[in-house]
Amino acid sequence: MFLGALRGVLALSFVAVTCLAPTVGAADTAAVQAANAQTRINLAGRQRMLTQRMTKAVCLALPGKADAQWREQALAAAVTFEETLHGLRAGSPEAGLAPAQTAQERAALETVQEVSAAFTASVKQLASRDLHSVAMQIVIARNLTVLTRMNEAVGVIEANAGRGDSDPVVAATINQAGRQRMLSQRMAKNLCLLAVDLDRERSLKDLSQSAALFSDTLDGLLHGNAAGNLLAPPTPGIAAKLGQVSDMWRSLHPVIAQVQAQGTIGEAELLDAVAQLDRILVEMNAAVTLWAAYSGSS
Repeated sequence: MFLGALRGVLALSFVAVTCLAPTVGAADTAAVQAANAQTRINLAGRQRMLTQRMTKAVCLALPGKADAQWREQALAAAVTFEETLHGLRAGSPEAGLAPAQTAQERAALETVQEVSAAFTASVKQLASRDLHSVAMQIVIARNLTVLTRMNEAVGVIEANAGRGDSDPVVAATINQAGRQRMLSQRMAKNLCLLAVDLDRERSLKDLSQSAALFSDTLDGLLHGNAAGNLLAPPTPGIAAKLGQVSDMWRSLHPVIAQVQAQGTIGEAELLDAVAQLDRILVEMNAAVTLWAAYSGSS
């Protein structure tokens, strides 16, 4: 019943058409500025994850026994996305965000605003149980566009940080570590789309590419990769957290590989894999937070 109902709603939708004190020294001021820049990369990068989390949750929130859980998750992700985007553009003292400082960054974030407005509105509509096919069409059709534009904005923010307040390799590492969060939710989204037999070829290809990129990036984060602009863990805390992620991924990866081979996944296996990916998201987010707070000393 769960997957059958999902297939019906999704198929219809798819056819119808992602102030410092004066005594503070210069070194201390620079450290604060670096931390602020790194927080900005972290929160901007988290936006990428939220595009995929919204889409995953909407897929799972369509008729099913546990739809309330997924509707709540979709709504929370949409609200967080909108609030963070506003903070990145106009500033948010509560989130530790200054307003966008450069014309390039402002333009990139304005583009995100333009492409995401209908997307997040549609997610909210679906989360309220208004299962209109147009709203579902918008979510399925636009989630990757919003992700792409947000990723471009993160690149601009990373480049600005690397030219100014933050070590450029640290900035790049935070960006790529943060991308892992998005990949966890992107894989979960693709698993759901496969479970409801929607756009099988593209979903399988995207699942395979996301899993490969997650594995390669995780290896670089664990051991360092100069060519990839990735630093090895500079503190025991970061190393331990990435070790946890590695253990969890080692357990889940064979399941992903089996889905790639078979081209489908059952309901029970889907929900278990999504739960594991959400746990990976939690631990990966903790690692990124530690990286964002890194000051250049162990």
